[in-house]
Amino acid sequence: MKLTELTLRKALDLAADTEAAAAQRYQELARQFADNPSVAEVFTQLASDESTHEAHFRGVASRVPEGEPSRRDDDSMELVRASVASEFFKPGGFATAEVKTPADALQKALGLERATLFFYISLQDVMGENPELAHLIQAEKRHVTSLMKVLLSDAKFRSLDDNW
Repeated sequence: MKLTELTLRKALDLAADTEAAAAQRYQELARQFADNPSVAEVFTQLASDESTHEAHFRGVASRVPEGEPSRRDDDSMELVRASVASEFFKPGGFATAEVKTPADALQKALGLERATLFFYISLQDVMGENPELAHLIQAEKRHVTSLMKVLLSDAKFRSLDDNW
């Protein structure tokens, strides 16, 4: 699909697909680092969260009409289009086979979470107030901050809801 063909409905479907792909990648990383329980737990929890987020995005998308017209002149929709130009939204953009160390895995996950956060905030600009989307954005923010804390402090993972 060309970016110029991206509509709100297609963007929400892409968000759901991205969450599903992220859940799969995180499950793969949890298995890859099963010998490191702290790291495996990070990815197991992220995978679970992303599966839940996928279902929420499918619900939000189902309430947007299929024929919603493209908003080519709308700056907010252009930002959505720009946000999906990230490497993480391209096929193979987060190949777990390239990840060799826990630090690599955590860095990749942080990059993905940042990219999705920017994408979802851009979607919110187009959609306006939407409590479900706002909740998903807050969850992605928690993922970013939790991953940053683990990376920066080299601390043991305690949970994604940790207050540190």
